[in-house]
Amino acid sequence: MSQCPAYDDPNHIVMFAYPNDCRKYYACVNGLAYLHQCPENLYWSQLTYRCDYRQYAKCENMPYPEQTQYSAYPGDCGRYFETRLLSCPNNYHWNDQYKRCDPPQIAGCRPTPPLSTQIPFEPTAATPPAVIKPTIQPEHNAPIDPQSLCIAAAGQLTYLPYPGDCHKFIQCGPTASVLTCAIGLYWNRSTQSCGSSQIDCQPYELSYFSKEV
Repeated sequence: MSQCPAYDDPNHIVMFAYPNDCRKYYACVNGLAYLHQCPENLYWSQLTYRCDYRQYAKCENMPYPEQTQYSAYPGDCGRYFETRLLSCPNNYHWNDQYKRCDPPQIAGCRPTPPLSTQIPFEPTAATPPAVIKPTIQPEHNAPIDPQSLCIAAAGQLTYLPYPGDCHKFIQCGPTASVLTCAIGLYWNRSTQSCGSSQIDCQPYELSYFSKEV
């Protein structure tokens, strides 16, 4: 998108609001805008540059309605698919190449007949996948390298807890970034979202990255 710079600045990740839905925002990586969604009951704030409470986010756009669909997982009765149906704003079309909504002339979308079986985005497993152990075990006083932690997770997790600070979490992607929960919230690795409870928070458990989730 035009709002993304051609080159990344490791000290400042460019992020901006998604049109007409305050729960979503774009993060720029290598000149491309990647769409993300805030945790439940939080909204993107361009002022605080993070997902925040509604009163701080100053959100004026109501989110679009969503429809969640479920279906059985073939060959495994312990799993199922969860798919959320979203709508592009402003008569935009879905651009499957860049995984975002674009003007119709850019998106190049051609409607196809609906499939007899819905193709899910991501299966929800009854048993979370194991995390591969990193080669080097980080020490408590060692510098935190988010990119190395994401690599150690072998791409199986989108978000990771930030060692030493329960208010922060790591967002994995082409470029790992450290994000901060809204005031009064703590990262919950079980729900993969910010919450008000510290029960699941273990700030100095760096060994988490070498254990099963």
